[in-house]
Amino acid sequence: MAWFAVRSVYLFGQKSDGTNIFEERVVCFEAASAREAYPKAKQESEQYAAENNFAVFPEREAYEQDGDALIEGYELWSTLLEARLSLAEFFAERYERYTYHPE
Repeated sequence: MAWFAVRSVYLFGQKSDGTNIFEERVVCFEAASAREAYPKAKQESEQYAAENNFAVFPEREAYEQDGDALIEGYELWSTLLEARLSLAEFFAERYERYTYHPE
């Protein structure tokens, strides 16, 4: 089976001046396909959000990894960003505004 890195975006918290803090987090899952990896990622991200009192954006992005086996549910990458936007506005600005659309 293949390994898939899946990115989820969270509303992490808010600064005292009202600026929202967002977390982008990438976790890996073993699956036969990206379609099979998404439910695993959805469950893990919703659990992570619930445990930390975060809001999670409902859309995720997966990328098939190559190379040696990884560890299921292992966090590959995480970063925090801030903006005076809602979670949906932040997602649209960061991921949808500059989406490549081939001719």
